[in-house]
Amino acid sequence: MENLGAAHRDRGDAGRGRPILTLLTDFGQLDPFVGIMKGVILTRCPEAVIVDLCHEVPPQRILAGAFLLHTATPFFPPHTLHVAVVDPGVGSGRRALAARIGGQVFLAPDNGLLSYALEFGRVEVLRAITARDLYLPEVSATFHGRDVFAAVAGHLAAGLPLDRVGPEIKDPVRLPIPRPRPDAGRRLVGEVVWVDHFGNGITSIHRRDLAPLLERCRGGAVSVRGRRLGTIVGSFAEAGPGGSGAVIGSTGHLELFLYQGNLAAVWGVTPGDSVVVEA
Repeated sequence: MENLGAAHRDRGDAGRGRPILTLLTDFGQLDPFVGIMKGVILTRCPEAVIVDLCHEVPPQRILAGAFLLHTATPFFPPHTLHVAVVDPGVGSGRRALAARIGGQVFLAPDNGLLSYALEFGRVEVLRAITARDLYLPEVSATFHGRDVFAAVAGHLAAGLPLDRVGPEIKDPVRLPIPRPRPDAGRRLVGEVVWVDHFGNGITSIHRRDLAPLLERCRGGAVSVRGRRLGTIVGSFAEAGPGGSGAVIGSTGHLELFLYQGNLAAVWGVTPGDSVVVEA
């Protein structure tokens, strides 16, 4: 049995033994939903450290949330508990999941929100959350983030063993993950998977995908939606003021940009747009 609270206490001075939880949702900041979730968690585990990963996932965009979760979680310590809620099926019969992947714990609806984590992480435990005594006394049809996920997260952070949440399962929902494909030998075809706050288009093409095609991942010609963007450079500034191009970003993925500008706003780049790299 894994006791998450005990695991954090055993870490000694690193974090003073306080359990760390992250929140990722599509709730935005206009409503009090995120704050309410924190209140539920803190009621059960007052010493919890809660980190807001992102609350601006586009509404119901499950795969976008899965990608953002995947890019963020490697930078947290072991035993961190990640609560992710992008849940268009809230109130339906879809399952709620608890997983331990790569030494960290994840709570999320079983709708594909853990697709990237399951694909690229070391899956150690995967359970359906069925222990209703861990939920809030009344479960609404519209706010499982509060009534189920935050409540269970608080119990786990306070020391509840993970095996208390429900039975192990083998068949979580997995959404297809966009992957680049080679084309005609000297071309690699991918797509935009996320547009960040600066208007940069983060693509499905990872550094490791480019290595066989381009020496040192530099100099290749990049197009988006059939329009020539520029070349792969080492930094934004290499494109010059107003210039466009691509760079290996902080996630390790090829990132499309307009230097000192907003590529998404100016070019109309959106998730799903095709991206081609030519050697």
